[in-house]
Amino acid sequence: MIKHKELYLDYIKRQGVGAKDVVASSPRSYISYLNSVSLLTGSDITPDLLRTDGDVDKLVTALKGRRASSTILNYRSAMRQYTAMVLAEGL
Repeated sequence: MIKHKELYLDYIKRQGVGAKDVVASSPRSYISYLNSVSLLTGSDITPDLLRTDGDVDKLVTALKGRRASSTILNYRSAMRQYTAMVLAEGL
């Protein structure tokens, strides 16, 4: 589960994620990445879990070896946007 999912979607769209998409939806991909992180870690995606870059780094370390490096980079990008939203929205 992703807490504040709709707010996150709105936030990343305002940041320009997906603005140039032709085929796939980048914002929906980011949701998929966060859902995968939630599933792999057994934790809901919440402001308590993802508040700082250090939190992102901890989760990335936990995911290493469980997915391809390129996939983990995608996960990292989505998680960093989540932490930016948490900060920007004061959550």
